[in-house]
Amino acid sequence: MSLRQGFLVSWADSPSKYRKVFADAADAGFDYVELNMEGAFHRTQIEPTSVQDAATAQGLDITVHLPYRFDMCSPHEYVRKGACRELEAAIDTAIEMDAEKGVIHADSLARPGRVGEEPIRKGIRSTVRRITDYGSERGFEVVTENLKGLVDAAELPALLADAHPEAKMCLDTGHAFVTGMSGEEQGALLREYGDRISHIHLNDTRVESDDEHLPVGLGRVDFEPLAAALVETDWTGTCTHEVFTFDYSRVHRGNGKPYFDKLLATRR
Repeated sequence: MSLRQGFLVSWADSPSKYRKVFADAADAGFDYVELNMEGAFHRTQIEPTSVQDAATAQGLDITVHLPYRFDMCSPHEYVRKGACRELEAAIDTAIEMDAEKGVIHADSLARPGRVGEEPIRKGIRSTVRRITDYGSERGFEVVTENLKGLVDAAELPALLADAHPEAKMCLDTGHAFVTGMSGEEQGALLREYGDRISHIHLNDTRVESDDEHLPVGLGRVDFEPLAAALVETDWTGTCTHEVFTFDYSRVHRGNGKPYFDKLLATRR
């Protein structure tokens, strides 16, 4: 098994702060950082070479969460094309940072009750096809994340396969849980589609109605079946601890990475 772990860095409003976070990540044994390009690492607010140098100094690789607060999978053609162009510009910046992969969202702001469900699915397929090709041509992997909208984790692998033979998926554990997928079912999904799922967002939640993006082990998601599936299938990929916090040490203090490491170790 070649599993690497990192964590999401959203809030670092100056180079001195993100360098400190990168140092903490290295000290905690993480392999990479996932930079939120909707947050502090927006392409218009960073100097890519400086970010790359800061990560390299700590021996860290980089992945990114590409920006998402626009209608990238819109059923409206010109809205979708404009959003895709912004994604492509963000990918260009990510590549300048030497990032290896980026997460996109599989959703639209359009309402299924008004435009229908299939036009939204068509928009998702169109965006996945275009952005997967754009990344692939540049040696950059695009992974599409399951959300809480029309297309959930159970449906997404088949939709991605229909969109593009090489399209990859990001399994978000919190999103999957609040859309009705238990930890056992998430493990089964990975066993079935492990060749398509190349990235995982690890986050926990205490409630069934919303994902809180807590460190693994602090909520109700059962991560043991997922850990078992990762080890027993000899899965290769990246797992980001996607925790929303201003105190990044929470990701690797008792819960989070140490908790997940123990789950993996019991199955090896």
